[in-house]
Amino acid sequence: MFESAALNLSSAALAAFAASFVLTGCTTWYARRRGLLDHPGERHSHAEATPRGGGAGLLSAFLLTALWLTAGADSSDWLIGVMPGVIVIAIVGAWDDHSSLSVRLRFFIQLAVSFYLLGYAANAEWVHGALEMIVCCLFLVWMTNLYNFMDGSNGMAGLQGVFGGALLGWLFYQAGDAPFSAISILLAASCAGFLPWNLGRARVFMGDVGSLALGFLFGSLLIYGVGTGAFTIPVALMIMLLFLTDSTLTLLGRVLKGERWYTAHRQHLYQRMIANGWTHGSVATFYQAVNLALVVPGIVVAVHFPALAWVAALALTLIFVLGWYLLVRRFGVPAQAG
Repeated sequence: MFESAALNLSSAALAAFAASFVLTGCTTWYARRRGLLDHPGERHSHAEATPRGGGAGLLSAFLLTALWLTAGADSSDWLIGVMPGVIVIAIVGAWDDHSSLSVRLRFFIQLAVSFYLLGYAANAEWVHGALEMIVCCLFLVWMTNLYNFMDGSNGMAGLQGVFGGALLGWLFYQAGDAPFSAISILLAASCAGFLPWNLGRARVFMGDVGSLALGFLFGSLLIYGVGTGAFTIPVALMIMLLFLTDSTLTLLGRVLKGERWYTAHRQHLYQRMIANGWTHGSVATFYQAVNLALVVPGIVVAVHFPALAWVAALALTLIFVLGWYLLVRRFGVPAQAG
């Protein structure tokens, strides 16, 4: 039955794009009416009060079109395994956008949702053994939060969503997993529908409702892809390597300096670039240019020459770590650590 639904993928993707654009506009109006605004400050990279929570429109469009496209299909891995966690994380993010939640409560909920997904994954044989479950749980929680950390520049999270969704769509298609290929394409289309509101001069920010849910969703799709054999671990790591490098190295640097790593700051590489005069658009373009110039070729090599997969992933990691270090030294620290 899914085969007939897959023929409508182009229509569904177009619907996801249009619905995301319209619903993001609705959430922007709602945020302004409720006074849900992010105000400029020394730990922010914008210069005027901007509504937040626009990711609710993106996610609503994605979930609705994904349900439409998979209706009647054998898609329990999505409907029972992944989707409930995405919805819970989005609700928690929306709650946080309205009134700040404690770090501990957010972490507890993220942990609980991750354990739910991994419990399902163990039954579905995506993961095997306690150690693998622990590693996957830590990865899920980190992916959830790092995507949120990287959502501090106009277009950054949305463009990465388009890139990651499109790339996963291709990888799942190559592996013969039509349902998850379609779901990934719908994710990319929904992120694209959000971009007109956020890229360049942002009229709305994604907010925790969008960035946390997208992080959890990408983490889930990567675990599913590796667990089902759609792609290998090195391929999975390369898809989000740019975000992983910036977030992980920034966090480690703050921890080593004894700073409050969980508080807002402007020490990510993209934030330093903006503080040194780069526009939000140029920074977002730079990150995606790196993805296209380095990540895509690395993944193509890993897919077509499996014996070189880890070589490609490790080489790319070394390039990114060295590049991050050199650029951070060049741009310096734009704000005091928190």
